[in-house]
Amino acid sequence: MAHVIRFGVIGLGDFGERHVQALKSIAGVEVVAVCSRTRSRAEEVAKRYGVKKWYTEREKLVKDEEVDAITIATADDDHVEPTILAADAGKPALLEKPMATTLEDADKIIRAVKRSNIIFMVGHILRFDKRYRIVWKMSRDGKLGRIGSMYARRIGRQKAASIFLNRVSAPVQTGVHDIDIMRWIAGREVVQVVGFAARRMNYKYPDIFWTVMKFDDDSLGIVENGFMLSDSYPHFIDSQLEVIAEKATIQILTPGEYFSIYSSEGADKPDVTYWPRMNEHAEGALRDELEYFARCVAEGRQPEVIPIEDARRALEIAIMAMKSAETGAAIHI
Repeated sequence: MAHVIRFGVIGLGDFGERHVQALKSIAGVEVVAVCSRTRSRAEEVAKRYGVKKWYTEREKLVKDEEVDAITIATADDDHVEPTILAADAGKPALLEKPMATTLEDADKIIRAVKRSNIIFMVGHILRFDKRYRIVWKMSRDGKLGRIGSMYARRIGRQKAASIFLNRVSAPVQTGVHDIDIMRWIAGREVVQVVGFAARRMNYKYPDIFWTVMKFDDDSLGIVENGFMLSDSYPHFIDSQLEVIAEKATIQILTPGEYFSIYSSEGADKPDVTYWPRMNEHAEGALRDELEYFARCVAEGRQPEVIPIEDARRALEIAIMAMKSAETGAAIHI
């Protein structure tokens, strides 16, 4: 990058802090401001990572003349306001997935982005996971042949259920990852959706969910997701992708990096794919995603890896799956 891109980060929960870690490891990028509505948290993160400015008001961060671009890692149902603020300020913005929790909110975001013509991307991180990128490339190069079915699993620990399931459904919060990646790999459109839910804990939304999709070439996609892993599970998530196709069978497993640690503190399977921390910075797919976005900002071009329409479509399918589970009927698109 020819010049330094100065970032502000809005939302300083666990993932917002990971944004700060990853951005600080990218050459040609500087984190100049962070924002949390909780003053103590904003001060804490700014001090920990040597960020010179912190805010509790989002509008002040987006209007800061030293901020060239913004990443937004607020709660899933709190994406509209900070994105519109960024758009109105003319600042490029990367928004964490899902782009919203309702289609109405997604469309508000799209209208604001298109009205302002800012550089914008929704952070679907799996598109930057090298394993998934290899499968996508194989599909584009004809090395898979016709796909028969795809199965994806993404289950989090039970303690995460209390964070998410009173605010957002499992297919929208985590299933949207795999819905998006299946459309991306297949290069096909979903024409029918059926959803199935199981409720074992007392939250607003079910804790286990299956989304069954039929594509326009009659291939199938199944996404299993939710939050029911034991809290003692030695990895933050259990996920996988299996693709059954004419010319290849593919499996991706996480944790599946064949890296385990057994110590006096117990068993651990450290993340080496998405945001492993090295010297207080994050590497892996999150860093690659943010570096790509920063490069787009530096070059003045819209990101091509994750079109805004794809982010909306993945959300739409996830919402349709929830509706199907509630009504007991398949939904034709």
